[in-house]
Amino acid sequence: MDQIFKKNVLVILFAIALGVTTGCGKKDEAEKVVPQQPAQTKQEAQSPAIENQEAISPYLVAPVAAVPKDVVLVVDGVVLKKDDLAKMVKEKLNILKEKIPAGKKKEAEEGLKKQLIDEFILRTVLINEVNNKKIAVTDKEIQTAIDVFRTNLPPNKKVEDFLRENKISKEEIVLGIKIKKLVDLEVGDKGKPTDKEIRAFYSENKDKFTAPETVHVRHILVAIDPKDDEKTKAEKKAKIENLRKQVVEGADFAEVAKNNSDCPSKENGGDLGEIKRGQTIKPFEDAAFSQEKDKIGPVVSTEFGHHVIQVLGHNPGKTVGLDEVKDKIARHLEQQKQAEIFSQLTARLRKKAVITYYKENENQ
Repeated sequence: MDQIFKKNVLVILFAIALGVTTGCGKKDEAEKVVPQQPAQTKQEAQSPAIENQEAISPYLVAPVAAVPKDVVLVVDGVVLKKDDLAKMVKEKLNILKEKIPAGKKKEAEEGLKKQLIDEFILRTVLINEVNNKKIAVTDKEIQTAIDVFRTNLPPNKKVEDFLRENKISKEEIVLGIKIKKLVDLEVGDKGKPTDKEIRAFYSENKDKFTAPETVHVRHILVAIDPKDDEKTKAEKKAKIENLRKQVVEGADFAEVAKNNSDCPSKENGGDLGEIKRGQTIKPFEDAAFSQEKDKIGPVVSTEFGHHVIQVLGHNPGKTVGLDEVKDKIARHLEQQKQAEIFSQLTARLRKKAVITYYKENENQ
């Protein structure tokens, strides 16, 4: 079940923090984290008798006698209430219900509880740290972060709709920027990769820096159906042979495709654009990658139907040179370093936080 719950608001926040694009929104990628509420002081949070507490990293489990009835967790005096946790679990279950296998609802609910508790802890210690550091954010920085979302959305998608659908508030964006600044403070001069590191990464991963072989192809399709009788099969085979004959004799391929093809690509004259190996069904691929440029190949039959194929261009695969990918490698290594620092930072903040976990309330 872990994969179901992998995407959450902290992923979005850290994506903002690192300046990484988040892609198009999905409903399960950004959920509301419970608002923080004032609670008891650190001294009050620590008040239960220590000798009766069982240490379970990263929490201290409070003794039964000290359990407030409406509290699940206290992090440095900030409370997560039982009702708020239950509400968030219910909201996420409703969003994820189509992805949860039958009979796995209870397991999903337990997984969500653990995820949301961890999110609450991480969010709280980060907010406390950026407040302690007095990290501020300008309107210009907020707008820049919003523009990052905007530039990665489809043309017909408004950034306001994306943020609303994914429940990303201005406060979430501000927190993300503050986390970025916090990480930058931790990274300092250690974040920029050296030329030696970039070259080493390229050498160790050279097999990944290849441009695959592609062909630019267009086709005409006469679709077949498993229910076709012998007469229909014969008629369709005759039709595709006749269409091929027309283009071989000089008819405009795009016009013939537009007027006769059963593939949606007919609106583009049958043009499928550049394709790589593995993107199409094997008989089609074999024909496309073996045909000479501009030639009209023989009819190719697949499970989808009969095809007339024309290759408009053929680009052999090649290894991409270091100079072409140097900047991308540098960004990757820099983000990798920032992620490591972020992980170390949050581990340190969690370790020093006063965290009291009222397990009895969570399970009630």
